[in-house]
Amino acid sequence: MNNNSNATLFITDVCGTLVYDDTTLCLLRVHFSQQPERQWRLPMLRALTAHLSPFRLGIAVIERLTGKHVLKHLLVRMLKDDTVSSLELNAEVYAQWLLDNRKVPAVWNVVTPAIKDKHIILASASLQPIVSALAKQLGVRFVASELESKDGVLTGRYKRDLTGLKSRALSNLIGIDLIDSSYDAISDNLTDRELLSGARRAYVVLHKASHKERWAGLTATYIRLS
Repeated sequence: MNNNSNATLFITDVCGTLVYDDTTLCLLRVHFSQQPERQWRLPMLRALTAHLSPFRLGIAVIERLTGKHVLKHLLVRMLKDDTVSSLELNAEVYAQWLLDNRKVPAVWNVVTPAIKDKHIILASASLQPIVSALAKQLGVRFVASELESKDGVLTGRYKRDLTGLKSRALSNLIGIDLIDSSYDAISDNLTDRELLSGARRAYVVLHKASHKERWAGLTATYIRLS
């Protein structure tokens, strides 16, 4: 392993970048399937997230009117009274499946050298159990959204939601202001534009060619997946 401390840090988003899945949603699906004593949660999850579901469309309207991320908080609320340990166990299993089946090849072609050299950080607003499990299997560092718990039991609330706040969390992790450091970054999220703008080399993952219009003015290497 290359331990060159002068190597450039590489920061990578997870969902839609490193792997295809929305890892928060899919972790909940995996976790709820292992909790038969609360069988109502899987159909509720499908009702809230299915394409063109009236519940999802209604929530989308509320989110647009309020500017708040309503759905993600409703989903996390469904974890109330589950143990932290059970979620972490299911996250470990799901993380291995992701690495075996859901990698985005074009992105891994870019980030693999940094992963091998341990100069990469996973930066995701997804839930800490799954991002932590991925980071552990890759042997790298991470920042992620934290869930609130009490005595090992989840409260159904966020302790810290990292949406739009990755730069601050990364600065705390590396010990210096990210603005003052040299780093490369890759993401498909518009909320990461500031992070990408400050990168020495920025890579943007495009799931549709038309999405490039959203990034107007950003100097980056664009990776088209379709």
